[in-house]
Amino acid sequence: MTHDTRNPRIYSRLQIAAQLYRKVADRQLVETAGLTAPQLGVLTRVGAAKALNQTSLARDLRLNDSAITAMVRRLIGMGMLEKTRSESDSRAFVLKLTEQGQTAIDRAVSHPIAINRRIEQEFGAEALLQFTEKLNRIIALCDEESMVEAEG
Repeated sequence: MTHDTRNPRIYSRLQIAAQLYRKVADRQLVETAGLTAPQLGVLTRVGAAKALNQTSLARDLRLNDSAITAMVRRLIGMGMLEKTRSESDSRAFVLKLTEQGQTAIDRAVSHPIAINRRIEQEFGAEALLQFTEKLNRIIALCDEESMVEAEG
């Protein structure tokens, strides 16, 4: 049995699933924690790093600089992030999580959104972990392709 990799259905289904999930998750996260999923992603990444510059944050989250700039500005305005001088390079600025930002993360984590519970019930914990590993592999393959294209 051969597989036709030219069939765009998988790509279309991934795109549709991502768009729908983002809409539902954002709505539920805003109700639960007052944040969208991308904002929670930024807070979580900055919190894990303790101090991170915007360029590294954009690269880690695979977002463009203008998207990160707008999101960081909004999160600073909400009191969830602060921008301070780097301790290792006084010319550079780093982002740090505030207590309010950590509280928002804690609220989001302690009250899992309904869509995540439903997905885990549907797949089961082990299958969901395997699915996540496959998605991570797709991300890695796309990163590799981007590097090849940039070199070529």
